[in-house]
Amino acid sequence: MIKVVFDKDNNKEKAENSVVTIGTFDGVHLGHKTIIKKLKQKAKKLNCKSVVVTFLPHPRNVINNESKVFLLTTLEEKKDLINELGIDKLFVINFTKEFAQKSYQEFIEKIIFKNNNAKHVIIGYDHKFGKNREGNKTSLLQLAKKNNVGITIVEPQKINNIIISSTKIRNALLQGNTELANSMLGRNYKICGSVIKGSKRGRTLGFPTANIQVDEKNKLLPKNGVYLVKVLLQNQKHFGVLNIGVRPTFNNRTKPIAEVYILEFNNNIYGEKICVEFIKRLRDEKKFQTKEKLIEQIKNDIAKVKQILNN
Repeated sequence: MIKVVFDKDNNKEKAENSVVTIGTFDGVHLGHKTIIKKLKQKAKKLNCKSVVVTFLPHPRNVINNESKVFLLTTLEEKKDLINELGIDKLFVINFTKEFAQKSYQEFIEKIIFKNNNAKHVIIGYDHKFGKNREGNKTSLLQLAKKNNVGITIVEPQKINNIIISSTKIRNALLQGNTELANSMLGRNYKICGSVIKGSKRGRTLGFPTANIQVDEKNKLLPKNGVYLVKVLLQNQKHFGVLNIGVRPTFNNRTKPIAEVYILEFNNNIYGEKICVEFIKRLRDEKKFQTKEKLIEQIKNDIAKVKQILNN
């Protein structure tokens, strides 16, 4: 089981010899997984602990107030995904405006080399660090040589000649291209939250939906529209039709909400924890002139989902 250590608690125990990688690792996508697998292999070879150093909150949300980064993974999701890869420790740095002023030399030599007792560091080909992102692989190699620390630079991972990155996955989801996003992630994109009471309009239409209050307010919601999803609920898997949007037929929202109609399911699940995995986008959200036309469209969506699942 992975051990999670926050930087403020790190001085309470002496760090063991370690192999370290550094990054935000938002999404823990296939590119990240390649780095983390190399980290595990090198740690085993050197008889060291494997350590992933990451940041909370996302550095760009601290440095750049103008443009918020919506997250692909919460800290808990990130921890679980990295744990699945067999890593010993997740070291979480509280990223503040003050921390952002640290030079790359101080960050690497004090936090990585000294506090984590790094004997080897593995980073991605384009990794930047320290104040104004002035540190890069060249400066890291110089510091490593001076401190007798080994370095491995991991080349970019590609799918269909596209370099995998968290930014490209976010853009794919914001365009509704869940299939491209999922291929880069190596799994289905997921949101989790609690089932909350809504207007119960779906029930009156004959298609009761579960309204999802997403756990993490900065979690990225894919583009508004209707999706085929896998629903994880009460340790069971179902399929469903999920709508993200503002319910334009009824003009009653300004902020998008996710609500899911679970196929062949009619239990009372208010307050329950629910997760949905995005499989395929079916269509845009539309405004219908009558309630009857909306019901007809929902029936068509469900029929389409069943057809996809049967194939």
